Amino acid sequence: MDSSGPENEVSRLEALHRYQVLDTPPEAEFDHITRFAQLFLDVPVVFINLVDLNRIWAKSTQGTPVQELDRAHTCCSQAVTGSEVYTVADLEGHPDLKQEGMMRHGKVRSYAGAPLITRDGHRIGALAVYDTRPRVFTAAEQQFLRELAAIVIDSLELRLMVRRWQAAQHRSAYLAHHDPLTGLPNRLRLLDRAQLAFHQSQRSGDSVGFMILDLDGFKTVNDSLGHSVGDELLKEAGRRLCACIRRDDTVARFGGDEFVILLPKLAEPFDAAGVAQKLLSCLKQPFQIGGRTIELSASVGIAIYPANSLNPEEQDPELQASDLLQAADTAMYAAKAAGKAQYQFYSRAMTLGAQRRLDLRARLTQAIRDGQLTLHYQPQVNLQSGRVVGLEALARWPQADGSWISPLEFVPIAEESHLIHELGTWVLRTACEQLVQWEQLGLASWDLTVNISVKQWQDPNFLTHVQRILRETGFSPGRLVLDVNESIMLASPQDALVLSQALSALGIRVALDDFGTGYSSLSQMQDLCIQQLKLDRSFVRRLGETARSQAVGEAIVTLGRRLGITVVGEGIETVKQREQLTQLACPLGQGYIFGHPVPPNVFLLKYAD
Repeated sequence: MDSSGPENEVSRLEALHRYQVLDTPPEAEFDHITRFAQLFLDVPVVFINLVDLNRIWAKSTQGTPVQELDRAHTCCSQAVTGSEVYTVADLEGHPDLKQEGMMRHGKVRSYAGAPLITRDGHRIGALAVYDTRPRVFTAAEQQFLRELAAIVIDSLELRLMVRRWQAAQHRSAYLAHHDPLTGLPNRLRLLDRAQLAFHQSQRSGDSVGFMILDLDGFKTVNDSLGHSVGDELLKEAGRRLCACIRRDDTVARFGGDEFVILLPKLAEPFDAAGVAQKLLSCLKQPFQIGGRTIELSASVGIAIYPANSLNPEEQDPELQASDLLQAADTAMYAAKAAGKAQYQFYSRAMTLGAQRRLDLRARLTQAIRDGQLTLHYQPQVNLQSGRVVGLEALARWPQADGSWISPLEFVPIAEESHLIHELGTWVLRTACEQLVQWEQLGLASWDLTVNISVKQWQDPNFLTHVQRILRETGFSPGRLVLDVNESIMLASPQDALVLSQALSALGIRVALDDFGTGYSSLSQMQDLCIQQLKLDRSFVRRLGETARSQAVGEAIVTLGRRLGITVVGEGIETVKQREQLTQLACPLGQGYIFGHPVPPNVFLLKYAD
């Protein structure tokens, strides 16, 4: 890109300002460069100059206190008009530069400046040197200046990439706690506040209310008037609800047309009824959306802690909250069944949902012990060659009638109890035995990825269990990848570091799953001993949608490469997504475009050589 002409001055200044380096304090990183130039070229004065609209500003200087010059009649203004090193052997003999800015601040006679050229071709400044005597700078000296100027640009580009990555982190952290449409707290944020409310309740004896509020008839509005109208309606409903609650209450949205309201500090459980009635009245007023008048009602279900706790002895506040939310949801459907536009308190008669969960827990216990579960495998592919290089083992639960119970249903039940230890052990052992058998038959030698839950990771005997399974099955540790969610690793970074180092010492790789959706920082990334990053499907899905989303994906892949960590793109479903990741030099990919999870025999037929 040619930025020498005046018509490109605006874009040149935009390129300069995106680095956010003007008027910042001196930094050793740049001072080392100017000092090196001063010593190598034997010159008294060195600048890293940035050419702003009407001024020349120095990020780093050697041999002069000058920080800023008027842009007119300066050598640096000339240096940014071309791609080559700009030199003046004798400033006093130059007709246009007799009044060069630096000549007013000291005796300088000669100049050489290498333009600072960004990766997209903009010349934003110069690495400049002055001598006190007339001097012709040699070709080798000019090449040296060019190379140092490239180092300056590399430093600025790296800072820009890190800043964009940090901005994406901050956005991810916000989205981890807030609903992207309404800006209301999401499930995670509400559960945090519920935990505090439980503690307060245990001290004060007050009750805590959970409400599920569903907009009656919203689907009809959304289908008939369009999603944009539906979205605006949800945002306005959220604003109204926030205006109607008490100061300590919380309105959250988990998705769809349901809102969740947390009511701490209820002196009497029935105080929740007054809040519910006020919310119903707020929503009863017509909505004005896009020039249309829309009338809606709402149905509200209410559950009370501790009165409606399914398991009062449960110490995990998240499980307590989940049970109460389920109870409130059951009560909300009862309100709809009773005619809508009303509220209902949960009662013990509304227990079908809870009973099913308890039933599934008992059946899952038996299924694990009786060998009723099976494994399906999903391929991991080298994006450059297209070859299958690994597979992920996923538990499946078939039923006698040919149906399947979704892992989205039975895995959370296992995680709520100690069943997750039995399930996790079974998955790892069965998958290792399967792959060893395939290898002995000469069929394949793939890497194996196994998901690890938070309870497994925090088990002090976890490492011993893994070692025993590898020893007893004969599976090679170097082919095993343990997939751990980002939030699990960062919940206790020091413990995670110790365990990941111990696994790495055995040759086992650790993959950080759902990378970018939690709170990880670059410093934490460096501290953890991990060998793979799983690029979350949310990032993969947004690749190419905007320059920002593309930059985030590129930053993560680049980060992994520079840290020596293999990046795996997850949830690849389209050719475009695969091509974009390939262009970013992402090493591995996984998703439906390569194959759904399938039984072992089907996997072999499809992917074995």
